[in-house]
Amino acid sequence: MKSIWIVCAVVLLAAGCDRREPSPTTEKPQAPADLATQPEPEPEPLQLPGVERLLDLRGGRSPGDYIEAVEKFIRDNTDLQVIVGKGWDAAAFGDAPPHKAQLDQVNDLIPIVLFSRDHRSIWANSEALAAAGINDDTPDPEGGVIEKADNGLPTGLLRGSAVQLIEKIIPKPAAGSAP
Repeated sequence: MKSIWIVCAVVLLAAGCDRREPSPTTEKPQAPADLATQPEPEPEPLQLPGVERLLDLRGGRSPGDYIEAVEKFIRDNTDLQVIVGKGWDAAAFGDAPPHKAQLDQVNDLIPIVLFSRDHRSIWANSEALAAAGINDDTPDPEGGVIEKADNGLPTGLLRGSAVQLIEKIIPKPAAGSAP
C-alpha cells in the first residue's frame, strides 16, 4: 500500500499537482510581479562614435514618424553634409520594409544613413548608396545582405556586415577634436 501512495505522489508531482502545505522548509510560491507597475528602464544615451549631431529615431512608431523626424532634423541642421540617425524599429514597418524612396522624397541631394535600433541594419537613401558605391552590381558581403528589389536595384536596406559599406561615408571627426 505504501508503494501505491508513492507512485500516486510521483504522478501528481509530475503533473504539477503539489498539494503540500507550505512549511518552514518549503518556499511559498511567489506571485508574478505586475509588469505594468514596474518602472521603465532609463533609455541609454544615443551615441555613435564620431558623430556630433545624431538624429534620434527611438520615439518613432511608424514610417511616417521617422520621415517627419528626418525632415525636421534636416531643417534644423542645414549645414550637415551627411544625415546620420539611429533608433528605427523594423516592427514599425509591418510587412513593407524600409525603402530608399521614402528617404529620397525627403532629400535626394545629401546622403541619409539611418541605423536601426539594434545597429544591425541601415536604411539609406539613393544618395547614400551612390556615395558608398553600392549599385545593382554590388555583391552581398560575407555575413551581410544588400536588400534588392525584383529588378536587382538596392532598396536602401542593408543588414549585417553590409552596414560597413555605408558606414565609410559617415564623416570622421577632425584630428585633435573631441569624439
